[in-house]
Amino acid sequence: MNFYIIDNDSKIIHLLSNIIENDFNNTVVGTTSNPQQAYDDAMRLGIDIMFVDYAMPQMDGVSLIQKIQDSHHYPHFIMTAQAILPSVKTSAYQHGIDFFIEKPLNIAEVKTVIKLAAQNINMSNRLLQVLDLVSGAATNNNTVTISGKNKKKEQAQSILRFLGITAGNGASDITKVINMMIEREINFDQVSFERLFQCDSHGKKIIFQRIRRDIKAGLNNLAHMCMDYPENDIILEYANNLYEYKNAHNEMSFIKGDKKSGGQVSLKHFFNGLIQEI
Repeated sequence: MNFYIIDNDSKIIHLLSNIIENDFNNTVVGTTSNPQQAYDDAMRLGIDIMFVDYAMPQMDGVSLIQKIQDSHHYPHFIMTAQAILPSVKTSAYQHGIDFFIEKPLNIAEVKTVIKLAAQNINMSNRLLQVLDLVSGAATNNNTVTISGKNKKKEQAQSILRFLGITAGNGASDITKVINMMIEREINFDQVSFERLFQCDSHGKKIIFQRIRRDIKAGLNNLAHMCMDYPENDIILEYANNLYEYKNAHNEMSFIKGDKKSGGQVSLKHFFNGLIQEI
């Protein structure tokens, strides 16, 4: 992976460079503290992942990201910043960042985020290679539509892998439901389970039980991650958007032995939250 770092602090640049290049598969192709230089480099360098400091004198990080994307260049972005307002963080995600890391940097968190970002890129690249093979006869518009929906499906699978629930008894059911929601652009309440699974009401209950057990296992896995990485924004975001954070908190308390039961899961909240995440 080719990385680029823009940060006001030379010590941060040095730290990130060392972490990145500790993996021989990664290369830092450029560093700067100047937003204009970062923009110019983004136009000419093949950058996979760009670390962007939010607080820069001439241009904030979100504005730089928007400027790069407006030029039809789309590296993946990891933003770093001191404590900022939640509204600013929300705006950063809306403008296309993949991850947010708060300063002072936690080395373990940086390594985890780099690994996750690289995995997402590798999966997307493999998907595009497959699409190139099977869609040669499609029009450009159809290719964009197919690529967009399949990318969402792959992103959903990436999140399910992150939660550790791609091998359970309900994994294929979860995939079937999320794929239908993506294909038809509907929410959970609009899914016709009887038609999708060709089952009656009793069969639907059995399917829901399988799905619920796997989703609950994902909550337990996520709760352990929350305990190991309490300041990781993406883990906290998944905890809230997929389960509601109170349930992740209750699951953590259960793991610690402070509660007799863990968090609850809502199929509706999980699937609609998964669609929101992708």
